[in-house]
Amino acid sequence: MTLIRLKVAEKLAKIARKSNHSPKTMLIMTQRMVRISLDRLSDIRAERRVFRREAAALLGYPHTQRQYDELLEKSRTHRDDDIRDIKQGLIGMGYHLIKDTDNSYDAIGFYSLCDLLSINPIHRPAIPNDERGLAGLIYVARLENSASRQSDGWGEGGPLFEACFMAMMDWIKTAPESDLPDLFGPDSPFAGAQIVPVKPGETLQ
Repeated sequence: MTLIRLKVAEKLAKIARKSNHSPKTMLIMTQRMVRISLDRLSDIRAERRVFRREAAALLGYPHTQRQYDELLEKSRTHRDDDIRDIKQGLIGMGYHLIKDTDNSYDAIGFYSLCDLLSINPIHRPAIPNDERGLAGLIYVARLENSASRQSDGWGEGGPLFEACFMAMMDWIKTAPESDLPDLFGPDSPFAGAQIVPVKPGETLQ
C-alpha cells in the first residue's frame, strides 16, 4: 500500500508542476498529496511500533539484552530518511497553504472553498470575516472536514491543518528570534502574566 501511495504522490507532483492548472485543481491535488504523505508517515510509525512491541516482549530476559537494544534502536531510527523527506514535503505544502501562494481564497471564493474543504454548511455563517482566508479556515478555525468529529488535541486536526501545523513548528524552530512574536507583550496570549525567574538547576513547582 505504501508503494502505491508513493507512486500516486509522485504522479500528482508531476501533474502539479504544469502551469495551466486552476487554483481549485491545485488545491484538490494538494489535499491528495497531503493525505498520501500523512498515510505514509502513519505506516512508518506503525512499523516502528512493531519493533517496540517485539522489544517489550524481551524485557526482563538478561540473555536477550542485545536483541532488546537493537529493536529499541530500530523503533527510533527505522526509515529516518523517509520520515525526513515526507515531513519536508508536508512542511513545504503547509507554507504553501498558509501563505495561499495560489491566491486560492480569492480565486475559488468562500463558499466553493468551504465545499472543497468539507466545511459543514451549518458552521459557515458563524465564521468571522478575519478567519475567512485559506489559512484562517484550515489552521485558525480548524474547520476542514467539520461535518465529522475532529480532535481538539495539540497539533491535531484535518490533513491540511496538520501540514500547516508542521510548517508553523518549522518556522518557530528556524526563524530568527527577532521575527518571533513577544508572547508576553501587549495583546499577546500571556499579556500581564507574572514572569518568575528560575535559577539554573531549579524547577517550577
